[in-house]
Amino acid sequence: MKFVAISDTHDNMQAIRDLIDALKSERFDFIVHAGDIVAPFAMKALKNLGKKIYFAFGNNDGEKRLLTKIAEDNEWVIGEIVEFPEGVVYHGTDARIVEILKKTNHRYLVLGHTHEVKVERVENKIIINPGEICGYLTGRRTFAIVEDGVVSVVEF
Repeated sequence: MKFVAISDTHDNMQAIRDLIDALKSERFDFIVHAGDIVAPFAMKALKNLGKKIYFAFGNNDGEKRLLTKIAEDNEWVIGEIVEFPEGVVYHGTDARIVEILKKTNHRYLVLGHTHEVKVERVENKIIINPGEICGYLTGRRTFAIVEDGVVSVVEF
């Protein structure tokens, strides 16, 4: 199984287009988005990837009803905490919830919110923060490719 983990797109359409270009040559099964999609138009642009996407709402995702409708129309999954094959995604705004999720049986925990890349192994779990797509806070636009327990962070 191979998936792409992204977070914090924050409506940066140029970064989203560049992400789509960067992923064109990659073969993967699905995408996990750890929140702060922000506007519905940014979510719609991800349809160009042609993959199933598992979204967690972020603290800046205000139009939840419309984002949910777009997700449902595309057979994507969206919510506060969302399971995906072998994992769970949560934006990461509440440290208590993160600690609870660390204790679940999921192999992968994908988080966002901080905009900082972090890959951590805790016992049999891999905790991944892919950084930010937008590049606004760190000046780096990054995502993670996860395949069979190996995490590669890509700057684009």
